[in-house]
Amino acid sequence: MAQHATVQALTIPNDESEETKLHPVDVEVGRRIRVRRLQLRLSQTALGTGVGISFQQVQKYERGVNRVSSSALYEIANVLDVPVAYFFETLPRPGKGNTGAFVIKADRRQEFVATSEGQRLVDAFTALPAKMRSRFIALLATFGGADS
Repeated sequence: MAQHATVQALTIPNDESEETKLHPVDVEVGRRIRVRRLQLRLSQTALGTGVGISFQQVQKYERGVNRVSSSALYEIANVLDVPVAYFFETLPRPGKGNTGAFVIKADRRQEFVATSEGQRLVDAFTALPAKMRSRFIALLATFGGADS
């Protein structure tokens, strides 16, 4: 079972002696890239070549100074022979905030759209001309007393 790191802002001095905030997720993803690369005994140059980036870029990713794009992370995971999720395993799970009401509402909407009635409504709505859709929503809101 993976340990979960605490997500806190980190700072490092840059060349101008100012402190630059690094996002803790970028730092942790970079650390995981480095750990896996070292496990496989790959150099930064070898990883960079496999991904199509310079070893300097690998260094920046590993330090968390540069964010890894999703496509680059996908390629790195491929070279390091791990699933993309590997880089996030030690982070706390997102969604721990106060979003319960939003989740319930989203789940209810998703369940409705999955019904045949929901599918018919979606099909009829998307068949409407775009400029008519807001009027249709306003009409439905008057029937249900809903707020947008």
